[in-house]
Amino acid sequence: MGSEGENGVVAGNLSDFLWVLADGIGPLETVLYDEHEARPNATLTELAERHATTPRRPARDIIAEARAEFPTFAEDIDALCR
Repeated sequence: MGSEGENGVVAGNLSDFLWVLADGIGPLETVLYDEHEARPNATLTELAERHATTPRRPARDIIAEARAEFPTFAEDIDALCR
């Protein structure tokens, strides 16, 4: 959820979220854009390797999987705010 009302699914769980960050993709980027170019971040990769319980996958796969799992997330949140 962004400060200007943006909202969307980033990942299906915390571990996958860590892998998205490790790929150098921020949460707002996942919501605003459909194309995600990986820019691996060594520090965040190390963090994910230590704490994630899911296997490493490309961020684009994690994002697509989460969007498929929660297809009406943005609409559901918007409905709660009206």
